[in-house]
Amino acid sequence: MSTFYIFFVVSQLWTVHQSIIRSNHDNNTADKLVFSPTPTTPPVRCSPHNNILFLKTHKTGSSTIANIFYRYGDLKNLTFALPGATLLGWPNRFQVYFPFRLQDKTPDILCNHARFNKISMNWLFPKATCKYVTILRNPVDNFESAFRYMNMGRRIGIGNDPESLKKFLTHGISFTKMRQKAEPLIRNPLMFDLGLSFKHYQNITAVNEYIRFLEKEFDLVMIMEYFDESLVLMKRLLCWEIEDILYLKLNERQDEEKGTTLTADVRENIKRWNKADVLLFEYFNQSLWFKIESEGENFYEELATFRKRRRELQNACVENETRLETVYNGKKVKSYSLRKGLPKELKTLCEKLTRASNTYLRYLRKKHEEKLANELDEDEESWNLSTDLVYNPV
Repeated sequence: MSTFYIFFVVSQLWTVHQSIIRSNHDNNTADKLVFSPTPTTPPVRCSPHNNILFLKTHKTGSSTIANIFYRYGDLKNLTFALPGATLLGWPNRFQVYFPFRLQDKTPDILCNHARFNKISMNWLFPKATCKYVTILRNPVDNFESAFRYMNMGRRIGIGNDPESLKKFLTHGISFTKMRQKAEPLIRNPLMFDLGLSFKHYQNITAVNEYIRFLEKEFDLVMIMEYFDESLVLMKRLLCWEIEDILYLKLNERQDEEKGTTLTADVRENIKRWNKADVLLFEYFNQSLWFKIESEGENFYEELATFRKRRRELQNACVENETRLETVYNGKKVKSYSLRKGLPKELKTLCEKLTRASNTYLRYLRKKHEEKLANELDEDEESWNLSTDLVYNPV
């Protein structure tokens, strides 16, 4: 099949896709960075990748993905770069000394909130051997979710009522006040997590250059709105099995906390306030769909199989009801009630699927400490177990 024909087919599919997902952002597109796909040839052979850096962004479905990595690493007995509490030094840029008691061990997986820092992350997770993954969300929904979930209105002094977001967007906030209130996610939260400095937020050239930089750093940028499609791409990138990426949605806000439907003006103002995030999202949304179309028709067959398997697992694991669970700082989110009388092996899997991040972290830290203790115990063994190199003084 000729290269010209491949590009013609992809371009036609892309035109149809763009007509569906085109957003109504600011019409000034003269400086907008346009995604330029580079065709790649998939590897003939594929073995599972166990060295992964997942840059966990806020309010993007990243807790659900982190649970996937927790379960995979736990099953394979891999070493995690774990936080001492919940965050890996965030909101400071990641440093190599942030992970919890690594000692001399080389980590296999990082999947907790950490602010991107190329030098330190590349040192602990070399690009030659590790896969870098992150996830984005439509900036309108992402900002609304972060603003309400983190009670930003109350914390900056304008209240937490349903109109607080609209009131905030009337004027925004000054850089000085943002620093005083310690609210780093109050503008371009996605770009902040990915390491962009505040000083570049209003510089179109710097933003576009940073997007190009991120494209080189990350092997896959997933999109929350296409969660299942993103996970199947991740599965293929990492050479995993469908069972490795099964999930139940975690850390979802209560319905009453999701607020009312945003008006057109509020949605537009969110985009204008977070222009760097809009450019970031639009670029990698295009990138995602090029990757999907490049996978061929069997991608959609695998996607259908994955969705069927996930529905079956959810029906097997949980009751058709929602309960609330307390997570960070007393915050309550939606959770699940496991079915009674589950077989032991299935019950263990279902418990891990529904385990909150902090609970999983406590378990993994304990497991990590026990592993370190066992290694230290080895050093207590006597050197007299062998006599080949016994000491004979002159």
